[in-house]
Amino acid sequence: MPKPIKRNETMSHATAAHPWPSMLTALLVAVYLYADAEPALRAHYALPDALFAPGYPLLALLLLSASVLVDLRRVHQARRACEAQGAAHARQVRELLQSKQQLQHKVGKYSDHTDKLKLFISDRLLEHIEYDEKFLHFRNIAAEVRHNGVICYDKVIAALHRARQTADAAGAEAIEDALDAMTYLWVLLDLSTTDNIALYIANRLYEHEEQFYQQQLTGETPRTEPSPFSPTFVPRQAVLKAVRGFLEEEALPPQAVAEDLTYHYEDARFRLHMAPTGVLLGEPDYLVLLAENLINNALFYGEKKRSRNRHARVALRLYEAHGRIVLSLYNKGPGINDEAREKIFQLGYSSKRVREHSGKGLGLYFVHEIAKGYEGEIQVENVANRAETYVIRIELADGEKLTEIIETELDTRQTPRCRLTPAEGHAPQREYRFRQPIIGIELTARSTQQTCSLRPATHGGECLILDPQEPDHPRWSLQITPQKTQQKLAFRPLDVSGVRFTVALPSAQSRLEPDYHQMADDALDDTEGLGRHFEGTEAYRD
Repeated sequence: MPKPIKRNETMSHATAAHPWPSMLTALLVAVYLYADAEPALRAHYALPDALFAPGYPLLALLLLSASVLVDLRRVHQARRACEAQGAAHARQVRELLQSKQQLQHKVGKYSDHTDKLKLFISDRLLEHIEYDEKFLHFRNIAAEVRHNGVICYDKVIAALHRARQTADAAGAEAIEDALDAMTYLWVLLDLSTTDNIALYIANRLYEHEEQFYQQQLTGETPRTEPSPFSPTFVPRQAVLKAVRGFLEEEALPPQAVAEDLTYHYEDARFRLHMAPTGVLLGEPDYLVLLAENLINNALFYGEKKRSRNRHARVALRLYEAHGRIVLSLYNKGPGINDEAREKIFQLGYSSKRVREHSGKGLGLYFVHEIAKGYEGEIQVENVANRAETYVIRIELADGEKLTEIIETELDTRQTPRCRLTPAEGHAPQREYRFRQPIIGIELTARSTQQTCSLRPATHGGECLILDPQEPDHPRWSLQITPQKTQQKLAFRPLDVSGVRFTVALPSAQSRLEPDYHQMADDALDDTEGLGRHFEGTEAYRD
């Protein structure tokens, strides 16, 4: 790259070489030779004869020749200097032209960047304007419904309470469900008309927290059943209430409410695993709304045609860890890229743009606001397929033990397949046949070095075994099929690509810990730091 010319750098000028020494010498020699040729002139001017000795004219000519040679050398040097300076000037001109072209290129590049930045800012402004319009529109509708529905709500609640007093057992249960539904509707209207959902929920939690503190101080036992007079509720009951709306009637058995036992349930759509947990503060309908929206989102993507899998389920887990009630929900389907990950909880954003369904961008927004109001956390994790090597050790009824190595790889659609010989390529599964019944299987994944010891069922029928190490999304299946003279063992890697949402909410008991509010107390000690966010706004305070 040519060296750029500085602004104060100037081009030097070439100096012409004039032959004035030889011209002066030639003039003097001509006068001398003329005087030497005219004796009368010498006598007229009284010039001494010694100056015109016989050898002096030749010396004068030699002096003239020497002067001419010196001038010729000077002219040659000056010419070379002019040529060098001309070349330097030409180089500087080229550098100037190249610098000009580079500057023009930079100007064009920065101009493109500026245009792109302007377009990006305008797009974001339009998105925020659209979100604000949707939010205001939604709030206006909800406020109008709430305003006009207060009287209707009171009438319905009063009528249901009167009817419950005179109804039989079956009718009372139906009326109780109707009362719960009306209470849930009222909670939805409350949340939809508030200016800040998270702040509204946080304020309600502080009210329940005060009541919970009073219970602890007076030694009262916290109530475990949802009630408007109880500051706490059991998370499992709220989650079951949310799940029950997506199941057939009587799908959940009565033992689901046994809070001191771990509860398992599985059907064609769901895998539920609920461990015993502590209680949460606030209204149970907040958690119902959170779980319903997560389940709705999971079913939408998990039941798409491309995501269907014979072993795929919406896996919901509820447990307690480190003082937090954790609700984890996995669904099969496409992953969430980094750009969408930052938007999915924004009001009005939805990726459900299909012909039969147009998302309103409210479900995950409610989830985020409820978790924020609880001072909880939400994590979004993509579950991906991976290539793996499995070692299977098979024990037969006659005592023979066999070892097989199965390698899986991902095809162009990132679906796991069993690798065969180079000529055969890959296949959905690997099959083995044995003449003796299989009585034991050990399977080890090399990446985790965890071994599963499995005992097939001995009733003689078909046996299906799923990966017990990852029950929410099993990565492999083993199917044993009895045939006339042998048993067939089929190993199949399963497609588990999907998304897992994990919501962690602080339990009521954890909020009693001395260091729970420690961060807030420390922040209040820094009085100077409280105004740090408002620096530079003095001009707007008047």
